[in-house]
Amino acid sequence: MSRPHVIVVGSGGRAYREYAFASLQGRYRVSAVLADEPTWQRPYLSSWRTTDLTDEYAVADAILELTGDGGLAGVFTWDEIVLETTARAAEKLSMPHMSARSAARCRDKFQTRSLLSAAGVPAVRHGLARSADEAVQIGDELGYPLVVKPRALAGSVGVVLAEDASAVRSAFELAHGAAYATLPTGLGVLLEEFLDGPEVSVDSVVVDGEVTCVHVAQKRLGFAPYFEEVGHLITGWAHEPWADELRDHVVAAHHALGVEYGVTHAEVRLTPRGPRLVELNGRLGGDFIPYVGRLATGIDLVCAAADISLGRRPDVTALHGRAAEVRFVYPERDVIVGNVETTQAATVSGIEAAKPLAEPGMTLRLPPRQAIPRVAALIAAGDDAPACARALDAAVALVAAEVEPLEGGDGDR
Repeated sequence: MSRPHVIVVGSGGRAYREYAFASLQGRYRVSAVLADEPTWQRPYLSSWRTTDLTDEYAVADAILELTGDGGLAGVFTWDEIVLETTARAAEKLSMPHMSARSAARCRDKFQTRSLLSAAGVPAVRHGLARSADEAVQIGDELGYPLVVKPRALAGSVGVVLAEDASAVRSAFELAHGAAYATLPTGLGVLLEEFLDGPEVSVDSVVVDGEVTCVHVAQKRLGFAPYFEEVGHLITGWAHEPWADELRDHVVAAHHALGVEYGVTHAEVRLTPRGPRLVELNGRLGGDFIPYVGRLATGIDLVCAAADISLGRRPDVTALHGRAAEVRFVYPERDVIVGNVETTQAATVSGIEAAKPLAEPGMTLRLPPRQAIPRVAALIAAGDDAPACARALDAAVALVAAEVEPLEGGDGDR
C-alpha cells in the first residue's frame, strides 16, 4: 500500500527543521515547494518544485504539478513567512487547510487583539501607533511599563519592554525599523499593557474547529528589556491549578480568530488576573518545540499536521509522561564565529541532541542588534525538570566555540 502524500511549502533552516522532514519521511511520501533547489532536504523528498513563495498562484500551480494526476495529497507549512501564501494557495485548490482569512488574522497582531476584544475574550489593552509621538500618547494612556512590538513580524524581533515615554520613543524606532525575512513592514507599531507572570506556549491541534491543547511549554526569556527566547521546557501540565483556565482561554482565542484546521502555537502569559494571549501562530512551533514535545510525550505534532492536511483526525494520546527541554547557547558579547563543536556536549547523559547553530564566519550581535544570535542548541529529556536542568548545565560547559570579539561590538553581557 502506498504511503499518503504530503506537500510541505517552504523549509526553514536545516538546524531547526531537519527533524521535521525526518519525522514525515517515516510515514509519508514527502514533496516540497521551495524557493530554491533543495540541498540538505533532498534525501527526504520524493519530488519538489521551485517557485516564488510570495506568489500564491505560483505556489498553487506547483502544488498541482506535485499532486500529479489528481492524486490525493495534503499541503501545509511550518514556515511563518509563507503561512498566508500557503493558505491562499490551498484555498484556491479546495485542499484542507487553515483558511486564508484566519491565517491573516493570526499573522496580524493588531487584528488578533481587536478580534479577541470584540469576542469578549479577556484581552490586553493596546493601541496602534504610526509615529513616535503617537506611540508616546498611547503609552501615556495605557500606563507604564508596556510592550512595544512590530505589528506583523516573528521571532520576538523588535519587541521591547518600555518603562517610560523616553523608552517608548526608542522602542518605537526599533520596532518600526525591524525586519524579518520577507514578512511585511511599515504597518504600524503595536503597544500593549505589560503582562506580569510567567509565559507559556500551548501547541494545539484543530480539526473542524475543535481545538485540543496538547503540549504546554514553559518559556525561558532573556536579554531584558528584550524578549529573546532562550529555552523551552515541556512537562506535564494537566494538573496545574491554571490548566483548565488556560485551556478555555486558548480555545476561545481560536474561535475568535476563526481557526478551523491545523496545528497551532499559542503564546500566553499566566497573569494574576488569569491567562492572556500574547499571540496565536497558525503553524507548528519553532525552536525545536515539536521535537521537545515528542520527547516528553511521544506525540509527534509534525505528523499530526500532516494528518490534518490529509483530512484525518490525528491521534494525540500521550505515550509517556516525561520532561524535555531545549536550551540555546549565546555568545558573551558580539562576535565573529569560528568553529562550533558540540560533540562532547552530546555525550552527556540525558542529552538527546546537541546542534551547532552558527556557521564559521557568521557574525553574532546580541539583542536587539540581531535576531536570534545563537551559537548552539542543546536538547535534554529526563524524568523531571531538574533532571533536564542537570544535563543541560553539564552540556553547556562542553560546548566549544571559537569566537573573535567583534570590533566596535558590545562588551560582555
